[in-house]
Amino acid sequence: MTIDKLRLPIALSEDLLNHAEMISQVFAQAMYKTIGEHMTEELSESELTYAQMQALRYLRNHRRVMVGDMADGLGISYPSATNMVNRLEKKGWIERIPNPRDRRQVGIKITESGAQLVHQIDQERKHRFAAILTKMEPEERHAFINGLRAFIRTGMENDILPPDEICLHCGTQQDPLCPIRASKTEEFCR
Repeated sequence: MTIDKLRLPIALSEDLLNHAEMISQVFAQAMYKTIGEHMTEELSESELTYAQMQALRYLRNHRRVMVGDMADGLGISYPSATNMVNRLEKKGWIERIPNPRDRRQVGIKITESGAQLVHQIDQERKHRFAAILTKMEPEERHAFINGLRAFIRTGMENDILPPDEICLHCGTQQDPLCPIRASKTEEFCR
């Protein structure tokens, strides 16, 4: 169905709200099943959880990371971050780096095998996402992207979507087209 065939009323009626909520739930489920948590577990043969993948991405995108930095960046507690570091280190995906000047401080960094796993999963995610986007009409692709951007922007402008809670903490991989950066809330970008 093209965009022209799906014309919803401008006013936010109860029916429109219900339809928008249902569509967003289907979209979230589609993302989970095809390019989200489910795909991560599938590609890593259930050895990697989605939370661990987020931690590996964080470490790939940030330099000189301490456990506390990772906890803050991922929005998890320090003990949870410590447990995650222990599990990821046992799997050989990260390593601890002692500070020669202060033995109490230990950094963490992603290993080559951890970086390869992140790259493999990210490439497959992009491939699956592209498989859908390329089948859409150009107008539909633009409407999709612009609609998501408008939803995020409006949520942030009205303090419904706190930027610090939805930020991807992309570090060295920052995209200038990120809707959080575009809204001039760069203080959340780490």
